Amino acid sequence: MLFRFLLWILSWRINSLSKNSDGFKKVIGDYQVVLQFKTADHKVKRYYKFDAGKTSSRGEVHDSPTMAFVFKNSKVAMDLIKKMGEAPTDKTIFLMGIKEGNIKIEGDMAYMTWFQAISNYFGPEESK
Repeated sequence: MLFRFLLWILSWRINSLSKNSDGFKKVIGDYQVVLQFKTADHKVKRYYKFDAGKTSSRGEVHDSPTMAFVFKNSKVAMDLIKKMGEAPTDKTIFLMGIKEGNIKIEGDMAYMTWFQAISNYFGPEESK
């Protein structure tokens, strides 16, 4: 349930950033990308569509995502996200999740770097 809620909040954040953040708008640019997040059993699923600066999201499995993050289950997903939040500069946490079989990447891996660039905007906005 918590993982599903987190993905929904991320949808709201992406849509807000696409309207209000010049930096985020620049990073998403004219890309046409569908990022899928789901559990292996498909109990939790959501995709995010980036279409030439416009964004949308649906709580379902997309027919042909550009790249998909497939988590072993919701608990594993939340544990991994929590660890990454506690040590945001530790890039090995995500890689260890892949190595241990807790997360699988499907599709075009070239978009991993692009996702990392947009994810820098997901946290709280800095005060001016």
